[in-house]
Amino acid sequence: MNCRNCDTTLRTDYCFCPDCGAKVVRNRITIKNLLYVFFERYFNLDNTFFKTLRHMIIKPQEVCGGYIAGVRKKIFKPC
Repeated sequence: MNCRNCDTTLRTDYCFCPDCGAKVVRNRITIKNLLYVFFERYFNLDNTFFKTLRHMIIKPQEVCGGYIAGVRKKIFKPC
């Protein structure tokens, strides 16, 4: 297996290329994989998506003010 960015030979247990740092992607892009990644990212139990959404509806000034002040761990990353 070779890195797609720098064409370095990779071992099968690598998750990242040791030369350029690119992530090794083993799965092909399919609808099933896209849906899995979407639900895993936005609806995971450890995720703060619903907490942020609730606070944005109830008290948006605290979420926006906290984000501007640098508080990033309590809310969902916007990007």
